[in-house]
Amino acid sequence: MSVRTGRFAHVLMVMAVMTGSIGQAQAAEPLPITVAAPAVASITLEQLLGQFAGMSGLQASFREEKRMALLAAPLVNEGTIYFVPNGKKSRLARHTAKPARSVVVIDGSALKLADDAGREEIALDKSPAVRLFVDSFVRIFAGDREALAAMYAMELQAEGQRWTLKLKPKLAPLDKLIERVEIAGDGVVISTMRVVEVGGDEAVTTFSGVDPRRKFSAEEQASLFSLPPKPAAAAPAGR
Repeated sequence: MSVRTGRFAHVLMVMAVMTGSIGQAQAAEPLPITVAAPAVASITLEQLLGQFAGMSGLQASFREEKRMALLAAPLVNEGTIYFVPNGKKSRLARHTAKPARSVVVIDGSALKLADDAGREEIALDKSPAVRLFVDSFVRIFAGDREALAAMYAMELQAEGQRWTLKLKPKLAPLDKLIERVEIAGDGVVISTMRVVEVGGDEAVTTFSGVDPRRKFSAEEQASLFSLPPKPAAAAPAGR
């Protein structure tokens, strides 16, 4: 993911309606009283990340469309994401339900994946590009501005509580792979995320059912933030 320096806009609209009559002389009628709507301050980057930092946890359904130049139709994935903030040990899990089941868990210094093809574990310290991209998710949800500013140039466009955060990678090798990331939301609720690759391919994820106050029990953490058990080996056929 990526970050830019923020500019914050304040929008104030005041409309006055005046009525009168032209023609025959009439007794003057009192003009209607118009009360200007109070200015609504737009959320700042500091406030937005502060709200993320205050989350107890996160759960949301997602629908991801991967749009690639070589494909006539986008690839679609649907499932649920879960996040538990805990500083550098924050945990993020993505459970894909359609079209095929898979689980990705980011836990500390490793990314773990399980799907129908098997299992894989990537040590993030040995894969800088994966580490930076993974850190983007974790640092945004954790509201870690210092870490984000080190990795990305940030630009926030906001109107009231609605916002779009544009992120552009500053560090290699991620800047050679990702052109930009655009995340939009309302307050602490993320609605969409768009990741544009340098070659033009992109992934657009829409979130729904977002719960930014999710609390996970110890049993849920053990279940949701770990890979499913390996299927039992088939017993040899009897003679």
